[in-house]
Amino acid sequence: MNAFFAIINIGFLFFVAYRIWSGDKSPMKNIFWPALSVKLVAGICLGLLYRYYYNGGDTFTYFEEGTKLTALARSDVFLYVRFLWSGDESFDAWNSLISLQPRALFMIKVVSVVNLFSHDNYWISSLYLSFICFTSAWYLVTTIERFKPSLRYAAVFGFLFFPSFVFWSSGLIKESLAIAALFLLVNVFLKVWMKETIRPVQWVLISVSLWMLWMLKYYYLAVFLPIVTTSLIFRFLFYTRFTSTPLTYRVLIWCTIFIIPLVIVATIHPNFYPNRFLDVIVANYYDFHIISEADDLIYYDGFQSSVGSILKNAPWALFSGLFRPFPWEAGTALKLLISIENMLLMVLSVTALVNVTKVLRSPNRLLLFSAALYVVVLCVFLALSTPNFGTLARYRVGFLPFFILLISIDNPLLNRLKVFIQRSAGHLVR
Repeated sequence: MNAFFAIINIGFLFFVAYRIWSGDKSPMKNIFWPALSVKLVAGICLGLLYRYYYNGGDTFTYFEEGTKLTALARSDVFLYVRFLWSGDESFDAWNSLISLQPRALFMIKVVSVVNLFSHDNYWISSLYLSFICFTSAWYLVTTIERFKPSLRYAAVFGFLFFPSFVFWSSGLIKESLAIAALFLLVNVFLKVWMKETIRPVQWVLISVSLWMLWMLKYYYLAVFLPIVTTSLIFRFLFYTRFTSTPLTYRVLIWCTIFIIPLVIVATIHPNFYPNRFLDVIVANYYDFHIISEADDLIYYDGFQSSVGSILKNAPWALFSGLFRPFPWEAGTALKLLISIENMLLMVLSVTALVNVTKVLRSPNRLLLFSAALYVVVLCVFLALSTPNFGTLARYRVGFLPFFILLISIDNPLLNRLKVFIQRSAGHLVR
């Protein structure tokens, strides 16, 4: 019976994937199946990693807790729906759960819905979440390609094939759903930027994505929303009026507008209240130092909950979040793989510096500035509050593909590699 349900679910996923592929008109259609295969395999590998290397973890906790709610759905569907909507200690199901932290509980509820389709099969549920994340990434990449064809290879590299990003945004973990929601919002942002019509179904997906991202990774949204709101306001109200003004003046106007959504965000979650925000960052930093190995941590000089201390340590946090651990800091095979990727990112970053002048003159410099600011702010925030290399490698998927996109745009090293691959392929065809 389990094999039957597995075949049915895999067949359904293949059918949906085929419909997406067959309806795609982009030049990247030929990479759809390789990219999807990599994503689905990554989700399975993540489950194997947690089972045989970590001997358990959040992914199996979410699944096992989710099966308890799935059992409730099969016995009393109305009670199950009520619990999904407003579950608290007044429900018997509440007492059967172990993970009651709000974000974990939300994830458990989502997994329970997926389990209804997978017939409580962890691996099939993992495939569903990987597929959802891939679909969102695919549509974003096709939108980027349509907006700027020259960004095609950079987008494909960053959003579909960069190993650690693909791995840590796959399978039955919060990042799979959070990244899917984030990418959908970025996709809609680009459509609005290009003055395209947003269809009714997309408005529904926007609402769901905002809700899901806020419940799972609210700090992604807290950085993303002020930046995109400011950019859209500047784009449609000020951009054409100040085309001839100096760049520094336009940046000053952008920063002035930015204050308004930033203040709004600071009032919608307790952790962002001005009198608490710095305390939360520093408290998280020292909590990680208590529970982590000494050689698996980022260290900051005299780290305190003051603006001066945050600004003093922000450059090192940015550097560490983007490029560490180094190979000589890698004490495990996993950290060694991450460190090799980090060396690649550092090389690409250095070679990308030759394009700084070109970026400043680009007609899309406002978009590139917005993406860069998102990367810098989120990276600094995560590296300061989550100084554990292993945890940070997973958390940084929220900004990593955007960073890869930025440093891959017309990168001379990648351009030479692309030419080499094309020539090699041409020789093989002959």
